[in-house]
Amino acid sequence: MSRRAKFAIMGALGSAVLAGGLLAVVSHHAEARSRQATDRHVRAATVSTVTSTITINSQIGMTFAPSPAGAAPALTAEQAWAQEEAAEGSSDTTIPSDVTVQLGLLTLPVGPANADTSGLVTSNGTAYTALNELAYGYSWHSCPMSTLPNATLPPNPCIEWEFLDANTGHLIDDTWQMG
Repeated sequence: MSRRAKFAIMGALGSAVLAGGLLAVVSHHAEARSRQATDRHVRAATVSTVTSTITINSQIGMTFAPSPAGAAPALTAEQAWAQEEAAEGSSDTTIPSDVTVQLGLLTLPVGPANADTSGLVTSNGTAYTALNELAYGYSWHSCPMSTLPNATLPPNPCIEWEFLDANTGHLIDDTWQMG
Protein backbone atom coordinates (compact mmCIF):
# COMPACT_ATOMS: atom_id res chain seq x y z
CA MET A 1 0.00 0.00 0.00
CA SER A 2 1.43 3.39 -0.96
CA ARG A 3 2.22 6.01 1.64
CA ARG A 4 -0.47 8.26 0.12
CA ALA A 5 -3.10 5.55 0.64
CA LYS A 6 -1.88 5.07 4.21
CA PHE A 7 -2.13 8.84 4.83
CA ALA A 8 -5.69 8.83 3.51
CA ILE A 9 -6.67 5.93 5.73
CA MET A 10 -4.89 7.36 8.79
CA GLY A 11 -6.52 10.75 8.22
CA ALA A 12 -9.93 9.16 7.91
CA LEU A 13 -9.38 6.99 10.96
CA GLY A 14 -8.12 9.98 12.95
CA SER A 15 -11.29 11.88 12.06
CA ALA A 16 -13.33 8.83 12.98
CA VAL A 17 -11.72 8.58 16.40
CA LEU A 18 -12.49 12.23 17.03
CA ALA A 19 -16.03 11.79 15.76
CA GLY A 20 -16.58 8.56 17.66
CA GLY A 21 -17.19 6.53 14.52
CA LEU A 22 -15.46 4.53 11.84
CA LEU A 23 -14.90 6.01 8.39
CA ALA A 24 -14.36 4.26 5.12
CA VAL A 25 -12.47 6.26 2.54
CA VAL A 26 -13.85 6.42 -0.95
CA SER A 27 -11.28 8.21 -3.03
CA HIS A 28 -11.96 9.19 -6.59
CA HIS A 29 -8.23 9.97 -6.75
CA ALA A 30 -7.34 6.33 -6.16
CA GLU A 31 -9.84 5.27 -8.83
CA ALA A 32 -8.33 7.76 -11.27
CA ARG A 33 -4.85 6.48 -10.47
CA SER A 34 -6.00 2.91 -11.22
CA ARG A 35 -7.55 3.99 -14.52
CA GLN A 36 -4.40 5.93 -15.37
CA ALA A 37 -2.19 2.92 -14.68
CA THR A 38 -4.32 0.96 -17.15
CA ASP A 39 -4.55 3.43 -20.03
CA ARG A 40 -1.40 5.50 -19.36
CA HIS A 41 -2.92 8.85 -20.33
CA VAL A 42 -0.16 11.34 -19.67
CA ARG A 43 -0.74 15.06 -19.53
CA ALA A 44 1.33 18.05 -18.61
CA ALA A 45 -0.11 19.53 -15.44
CA THR A 46 -1.55 23.01 -15.62
CA VAL A 47 -0.19 24.85 -12.63
CA SER A 48 -2.00 27.93 -11.42
CA THR A 49 -0.81 30.34 -8.78
CA VAL A 50 -2.92 30.75 -5.67
CA THR A 51 -4.67 34.12 -6.09
CA SER A 52 -6.16 34.51 -2.62
CA THR A 53 -5.50 32.78 0.68
CA ILE A 54 -7.17 29.37 1.00
CA THR A 55 -7.92 28.25 4.55
CA ILE A 56 -7.22 24.53 4.61
CA ASN A 57 -7.94 24.10 8.32
CA SER A 58 -9.20 27.07 10.32
CA GLN A 59 -8.96 25.12 13.59
CA ILE A 60 -5.17 25.06 13.44
CA GLY A 61 -4.51 28.02 11.12
CA MET A 62 -3.33 26.03 8.10
CA THR A 63 -3.35 28.26 5.00
CA PHE A 64 -2.22 28.25 1.39
CA ALA A 65 -1.51 31.81 0.22
CA PRO A 66 -0.34 33.55 -2.96
CA SER A 67 3.37 33.27 -3.65
CA PRO A 68 5.47 36.34 -4.43
CA ALA A 69 5.47 37.55 -8.03
CA GLY A 70 8.24 35.82 -9.91
CA ALA A 71 8.57 32.89 -7.49
CA ALA A 72 10.82 30.36 -9.19
CA PRO A 73 10.67 26.89 -7.65
CA ALA A 74 13.62 24.56 -8.25
CA LEU A 75 11.29 21.76 -9.42
CA THR A 76 8.32 21.69 -11.77
CA ALA A 77 5.03 20.35 -10.42
CA GLU A 78 5.59 17.18 -12.47
CA GLN A 79 9.11 16.68 -11.10
CA ALA A 80 8.00 17.15 -7.48
CA TRP A 81 5.05 14.75 -7.93
CA ALA A 82 7.18 12.12 -9.71
CA GLN A 83 9.85 12.32 -7.02
CA GLU A 84 7.31 11.81 -4.22
CA GLU A 85 5.53 8.97 -6.04
CA ALA A 86 8.84 7.23 -6.70
CA ALA A 87 9.76 7.62 -3.02
CA GLU A 88 6.49 5.85 -2.19
CA GLY A 89 7.44 3.00 -4.50
CA SER A 90 4.98 3.84 -7.27
CA SER A 91 5.99 3.07 -10.83
CA ASP A 92 3.36 5.49 -12.20
CA THR A 93 4.73 8.93 -11.45
CA THR A 94 2.50 11.11 -13.63
CA ILE A 95 -0.05 13.51 -12.15
CA PRO A 96 -3.57 12.05 -12.59
CA SER A 97 -5.89 14.09 -14.79
CA ASP A 98 -8.34 14.75 -11.92
CA VAL A 99 -5.69 16.50 -9.79
CA THR A 100 -5.55 20.31 -9.66
CA VAL A 101 -2.11 21.84 -9.06
CA GLN A 102 -1.44 25.24 -7.52
CA LEU A 103 1.74 27.02 -6.45
CA GLY A 104 1.62 29.04 -3.24
CA LEU A 105 2.94 29.60 0.26
CA LEU A 106 1.96 26.96 2.82
CA THR A 107 1.71 27.76 6.51
CA LEU A 108 1.15 24.85 8.90
CA PRO A 109 1.45 25.70 12.61
CA VAL A 110 1.90 22.90 15.14
CA GLY A 111 1.66 24.82 18.42
CA PRO A 112 3.73 26.74 20.94
CA ALA A 113 7.48 26.63 20.42
CA ASN A 114 9.35 24.73 23.13
CA ALA A 115 12.36 22.43 23.55
CA ASP A 116 10.51 19.63 21.73
CA THR A 117 9.96 21.81 18.64
CA SER A 118 13.59 22.87 18.18
CA GLY A 119 13.80 21.18 14.77
CA LEU A 120 10.87 23.19 13.42
CA VAL A 121 10.59 26.74 12.12
CA THR A 122 9.57 29.08 14.94
CA SER A 123 8.20 32.60 14.87
CA ASN A 124 6.73 34.71 17.66
CA GLY A 125 6.59 31.74 20.05
CA THR A 126 4.83 29.40 17.58
CA ALA A 127 6.35 26.33 15.92
CA TYR A 128 5.53 25.50 12.30
CA THR A 129 5.95 22.48 10.05
CA ALA A 130 5.91 25.08 7.26
CA LEU A 131 5.87 28.88 7.50
CA ASN A 132 5.22 30.59 4.17
CA GLU A 133 6.98 27.70 2.44
CA LEU A 134 6.84 27.67 -1.36
CA ALA A 135 4.85 24.55 -2.16
CA TYR A 136 2.80 22.82 -4.79
CA GLY A 137 -0.69 22.08 -3.57
CA TYR A 138 -2.24 19.10 -5.34
CA SER A 139 -5.97 18.74 -4.69
CA TRP A 140 -8.65 16.29 -5.76
CA HIS A 141 -12.13 15.14 -4.88
CA SER A 142 -12.03 12.61 -2.04
CA CYS A 143 -14.86 12.10 0.42
CA PRO A 144 -14.63 10.12 3.64
CA MET A 145 -17.93 8.38 4.17
CA SER A 146 -19.33 7.39 7.53
CA THR A 147 -20.36 3.81 8.17
CA LEU A 148 -22.15 4.93 11.34
CA PRO A 149 -25.38 6.94 11.18
CA ASN A 150 -24.39 9.39 13.96
CA ALA A 151 -20.76 10.01 12.98
CA THR A 152 -19.79 13.62 12.46
CA LEU A 153 -17.72 14.31 9.35
CA PRO A 154 -15.43 17.29 8.78
CA PRO A 155 -17.34 20.32 7.47
CA ASN A 156 -15.79 20.17 3.97
CA PRO A 157 -14.47 16.62 3.56
CA CYS A 158 -14.45 16.38 -0.20
CA ILE A 159 -11.18 18.15 -1.01
CA GLU A 160 -8.02 16.23 -0.27
CA TRP A 161 -4.73 18.10 -0.46
CA GLU A 162 -1.13 16.99 -0.77
CA PHE A 163 1.53 19.64 -0.30
CA LEU A 164 5.02 19.11 -1.67
CA ASP A 165 7.97 21.44 -1.17
CA ALA A 166 8.41 23.18 -4.54
CA ASN A 167 12.20 23.16 -4.20
CA THR A 168 12.87 19.67 -2.87
CA GLY A 169 9.73 17.68 -3.74
CA HIS A 170 9.45 16.42 -0.15
CA LEU A 171 6.02 15.79 1.31
CA ILE A 172 4.99 18.51 3.75
CA ASP A 173 1.44 17.36 4.51
CA ASP A 174 -1.50 15.35 3.16
CA THR A 175 -4.89 16.38 4.54
CA TRP A 176 -8.56 17.08 3.88
CA GLN A 177 -9.70 20.67 3.67
CA MET A 178 -11.51 21.63 6.85
CA GLY A 179 -13.98 24.51 7.09
